[in-house]
Amino acid sequence: MSHDSRTRLGWPARVALFVGVATVFAGLAGASLVRNPGIARFFDNLHWTASTITAAVLACFAAASPRSPESAPGLRWIAMGLTAYAIGQLVWDAQALLGYAGFPSPSDFFYLLIGPAVAIGLMVEAFRLGDAAERKTLLLDSIGLAIGVTLLVLVLYLPAGGQIKLLSVAVMLAYPASLLAAASIGLVAEPTLRLRFSWSYWLFLLSLVGSAAVWMIWNTWALRGETVANIRVDAVFSLAALGMGVATLYWQVGPSSNAHWERWSQAIVRVLPLATVVLAGSAVVLLGDRTDVSATSRTAVTVAALTVIVLAMLRQGMLLREHAQLKIVSRHLEESERQKNLILHTLPDLVWLKDTDGVFQMCNPAFERFVGKSEPEIRGRTDFDLVPPELAREFRHEDAHAMLANHPLTSEHRLKAADGREVFIEAVKTRLREGNGRVLGVLCMARDVTERKRASEQLALVNFALNHVKEAALLADETAQFHYVNDEACRSLGWTPEELLRLKVTDIDRDLTQRSQWRALWEQIKTLDSMTIEGHYKTRSGRIFPVEISANYFVYGGREYVLSLARDVTERKEVEAQIRSLAYFDSLTGLPNRRLLLDRLNQARLSSERTREYGALMILDLDRFKTLNDTQGHDVGDRLLVDVARRLTASVRQNDTVCRLGGDEFVVVLEGFGSDAVQAVTQAEAIAEKVRAALNQPYSLNGNGSRFHGTTSVGLTLFCGHDATADMLLKQADVALYQAKDAGRNLVRFFNPAMQAAIDTRMAMEAALRQALERDEFHLYYQPQVDHRERVIGAEALLRWRPQGREPVSPLEFIPLAEETGLILPIGKWVLDVACAQLKAWEADPRAAHLKIAVNVSARQFHEPDFVATVQDSLARSGVDPTRLQLELTESVVLEKIETVVGRMEELNALGVSFCLDDFGTGYSSLSYLKRLPLDQVKIDQSFVRDVVDDSNDAAIVQAIMAMSRSLGLQVIAEGVETHAQRDFLAGKCLGYQGFLFCEPIPIEQWERVLK
Repeated sequence: MSHDSRTRLGWPARVALFVGVATVFAGLAGASLVRNPGIARFFDNLHWTASTITAAVLACFAAASPRSPESAPGLRWIAMGLTAYAIGQLVWDAQALLGYAGFPSPSDFFYLLIGPAVAIGLMVEAFRLGDAAERKTLLLDSIGLAIGVTLLVLVLYLPAGGQIKLLSVAVMLAYPASLLAAASIGLVAEPTLRLRFSWSYWLFLLSLVGSAAVWMIWNTWALRGETVANIRVDAVFSLAALGMGVATLYWQVGPSSNAHWERWSQAIVRVLPLATVVLAGSAVVLLGDRTDVSATSRTAVTVAALTVIVLAMLRQGMLLREHAQLKIVSRHLEESERQKNLILHTLPDLVWLKDTDGVFQMCNPAFERFVGKSEPEIRGRTDFDLVPPELAREFRHEDAHAMLANHPLTSEHRLKAADGREVFIEAVKTRLREGNGRVLGVLCMARDVTERKRASEQLALVNFALNHVKEAALLADETAQFHYVNDEACRSLGWTPEELLRLKVTDIDRDLTQRSQWRALWEQIKTLDSMTIEGHYKTRSGRIFPVEISANYFVYGGREYVLSLARDVTERKEVEAQIRSLAYFDSLTGLPNRRLLLDRLNQARLSSERTREYGALMILDLDRFKTLNDTQGHDVGDRLLVDVARRLTASVRQNDTVCRLGGDEFVVVLEGFGSDAVQAVTQAEAIAEKVRAALNQPYSLNGNGSRFHGTTSVGLTLFCGHDATADMLLKQADVALYQAKDAGRNLVRFFNPAMQAAIDTRMAMEAALRQALERDEFHLYYQPQVDHRERVIGAEALLRWRPQGREPVSPLEFIPLAEETGLILPIGKWVLDVACAQLKAWEADPRAAHLKIAVNVSARQFHEPDFVATVQDSLARSGVDPTRLQLELTESVVLEKIETVVGRMEELNALGVSFCLDDFGTGYSSLSYLKRLPLDQVKIDQSFVRDVVDDSNDAAIVQAIMAMSRSLGLQVIAEGVETHAQRDFLAGKCLGYQGFLFCEPIPIEQWERVLK
């Protein structure tokens, strides 16, 4: 039974139906059982009247409250027709009581209204469901079929009509013809509109045909003059009327989705024109050559038949046009289907369609691959066939919600694919319905969001991690606008997250207050991808503090960002300033010391090379200072030195550099004397004389009114460019100073060109140095490195030059020359090869198999592009374990190109080679760079170790270096240990020691005594 039959009726309709059915069957029973003709006629009228009235009442109930509101207009017409039918029956009953027997009678007028009214109602219902083309087809086929049926009825009536009046014959013909015409509309609508099966609809059509058949039988009997009384025929009349009423009460008409029925419907629609022609032809054939039919009737039949044929031809023409259009539409549909299939096959997303019962109707290949089944295997199944029951019930619940919602619903599930992978799926489910609002099912699209889910979880993890680091994390875009800040950033800057996200980098960074400054830094970070910089941040309260910022550039979601990890380095800066002050400034006068002097002098040389302007180096020595120091005491001497420093600083220009070398020696670096040598000499001499005059003024040192009168000797040397090294300039100025002292003191002297002889000597050394490798004049000496128990833990390879027929040349003389001339590159390669070969030779000796060899690498050698390959080649040639090779770098190596240095060190670290920072503390580099270097050791320079026992400054520097190295996780080795006192001072604080106290550098031939 269909859905409409299961719907409950209202109680008035149930009462009317029950009373009507009971009355009809009572009348039928009475008419069958009673023998008295008069009483039998009463019972006949009873069931006729009861059936028509019941049908009218039920139809009115149906029109007032239809099962489908859209069917109300059509049902109203049907209700009017059945009401007229009932009124006609009541009028007929009245005529019978009054004895009226005329024909046609008033009741006939009402009877005849049922056919047109029902026809209109069915046509309205059909037009509601059909489109323009279907309406046209329905109209033509219905007219043709109605004419054909009418012709057939007419031909059947004509022979029996005899001499009956035409009006009477027309009325008799109208009874069945109108009902059959209405039934024809309903019958034609079924295939034309491809209606789904409905028992109420078909009951109505059969009732119409039954009523028409009864009327034809009654009229045929009347034309023949026979008695119109037959209980079976009468029963059919009543049951047919009652059936029409019941059918309207359960009325429900709609299109079918059955493809099989659609194909049959198309075939029936094509045959309908032929059926109407067959009916019309049958009428003409039945008429034949009968002579008892008037010419007018024959002409009417012929014209009607021709009309049917014309309508059939029109219909056939429509069919041909529709067929042609169908071909075009079919091609378009095929193309559309092909494109749809192409899209569905190309889509990486899963696509499937389920009906209202949750049965799969289709799916794409991505879905097939996911579930591991083909579409034919999936189609017709439900979720319970594919996933666990609990998950299937959840899916079914979501489908139900999606079909009720007016918008797509999104859900997320963790599923197991056919290949065993566990993935996260995001599904979007959309209700699918027809134009009339009927829900067909749910269309689902899903995609694998595992990576997105994982990325989301990773972002949450990153956010959690960033909120637990000590650095302030700030994410900014190209406009400097913040997009993310962590808890530490808010804490250190004093802003809430919401407030900080409304600010920009330029609001908190005191070094980047202008947008142009941020743009310049942005481009630099973008080029390098990452970089470390130092700056100053400003808190909400206005406090400014130093930070070290690790900035990283990346692109996410098509947008560019820089993530800055900023660490408060206030304490480190204070330590650096302390160490720098100890290392680069004189603790007594506050002037730069020798180390900083060399740096400033090198800067002056580079500036002179760039501008081609002269500069001068001036050395001053206080005459008879030793006498004052010895007679008056060191405190008085210190006060004199402080006063000298003050006067000296006040006597020179602001951009000149004043340094204290030590003792009573001071150095001044003078710059910007122009490009004319004569004028440069004049200006330098004028400044020197001004300084000498200022320093020759009396000094009050004791506070007792006594005054000290001293004089000053001055040595000067000019420079232009960087042809002369800093050491050479110092030597030249020192020579000039001694010339001033030799000349009687209290004088100013320039460097004597006679010193050119020394330069000639240097050139001769360079020539010999170029031939030293070829002549096999280089040798490696090895100085042992020992631990606190004086056990040998390694050795430093030291280069020695023994020219043929000459005295050995000190490394302090030839190594700087080799670096300047570039000869350090082949010499350095030779040292690496020999050291690696020696390590390989030691592998055969259990006493030396564990030892490391440290090889010094110059800045020029390290910065060669193929340095890493050079080391790899030496290791490969010897076949030695790379972990036994250690490279010693000075701070001058890492001072420039820090990113390149770190990269090369990490490449060599990956091979196993370790690094030691040599002469630590003698250079000038930021400790922020030092911590980035992948070092294993630092070596305290022997200049600090030499006076560590006697000089509190050196002792403080050594202790600071060792403390800082421990905080950075670096091992410490001290070189230049020559006394037990030095070793005792360093004991327990260093990994190892190196110096003459343990062993001088020796050739490998004497190494046996070290191993013993």
